[in-house]
Amino acid sequence: MDRTELLLALIAFLLAALVYETGDGNTPEFIVIPVLMILFIFPVYVVGTVIIENIVSG
Repeated sequence: MDRTELLLALIAFLLAALVYETGDGNTPEFIVIPVLMILFIFPVYVVGTVIIENIVSG
């Protein structure tokens, strides 16, 4: 994962955090569920990719 991919991942994460913060109780579920998935699963994916590419691949 090069710096460009990491930057795009950070932008996507921050946009999801912004949507989560500005949403209220009336936000539809089809918006909330993907945003929460990005917030909780995306960092694990990014860290896993960095570990696999740097440690396992050598």
